[in-house]
Amino acid sequence: RPAVPFLYIPFVARHGCDAMQTICHGLELVVSKTWSVATAIPVVGSILKQVRSLVPDADDQNIVSLFVLLWRYRIFDFTNFMRSHRQALKRGQETGDFVPGVCNYYKVMADIITLASGPFWHFVPMTKGLTRKQCHDQFHHTMVKYLDAKKGENILEFGCGFGEIGRQVAKISGANVTGLTMADEEIVGGNERIKEAGLESQCKMMQGNYHGMPFKDNSFDKIFGVYTLKYSAHLNEAIAEFARCLKPGGRLVSYEILVSDKYNKEDKQHRYYVDNISHSTCMPPLWPATAFREAASRVGLVLKEETDLCAAPNTGTWYSCFETTGIYSLLMSSMTFRLVKVGEAVRI
Repeated sequence: RPAVPFLYIPFVARHGCDAMQTICHGLELVVSKTWSVATAIPVVGSILKQVRSLVPDADDQNIVSLFVLLWRYRIFDFTNFMRSHRQALKRGQETGDFVPGVCNYYKVMADIITLASGPFWHFVPMTKGLTRKQCHDQFHHTMVKYLDAKKGENILEFGCGFGEIGRQVAKISGANVTGLTMADEEIVGGNERIKEAGLESQCKMMQGNYHGMPFKDNSFDKIFGVYTLKYSAHLNEAIAEFARCLKPGGRLVSYEILVSDKYNKEDKQHRYYVDNISHSTCMPPLWPATAFREAASRVGLVLKEETDLCAAPNTGTWYSCFETTGIYSLLMSSMTFRLVKVGEAVRI
């Protein structure tokens, strides 16, 4: 089941925006102080903390984050954004250059995804008994394990977004991590996050295209990317660049959405899911797993391990986070569609 990457919101606030923000801020302070007092009460405080442990954090994916997103983007012109998105997708399909479309997508979606899902934009295996944030923390340790990252090593995260995973790898392993991205907004946001985390001595952001990276040969001990080669229309060029920048004996780790060997092009549902992922994010058609193997072999990289992390015992599928939070059910409910139609009809 594909994720729902776009949310069309026809509701436009008319009055009282500043007043509402002031009220919300005041309520936040009152609730915070009340909570501090209540949790200090013997017995009652213990019960409240146990109840709180069952509720997702504010910066994690939860049903409340959906309403925060609705409020923040209540006057945003999603109709125009979707028009520009479809135009960029069409140009990409005609020319093979999807970069402008991807950049256009993340100018808006970078903030929306962060609002809805916290700092972790990618999907990870959902281990039973763990929260989504705990599953992400587990994934960061898994990435460190597959990289065999060590203190003092120079590691590159290509297509890094705001560089969240790279910072986690640096914190866990002690390695030095460079994040490479094309978007101006992500360079600025990534540098702010590095400073907030106190990782200026280990992490840095650089702007560039991973098909032609601004690094000398043999620059990095390890290179990795998460959910980023799906945006490449030239997989062979990208992997050749990684091989060029890796030191002899280095390691490349890629965690990707791809078309598996089980894909059946004659199956309409298979085709719908695969095409929908590409079209929703303005990226090229997803690459098959065979293309990754062939591109790596062509530049002398030797396959060490190929793993479906969701196939582990007691592990749920990557999209199950939408089902457990209730967000998917709410967005796909008939009531939601009726409300959208009403909003469009009365032009609010």
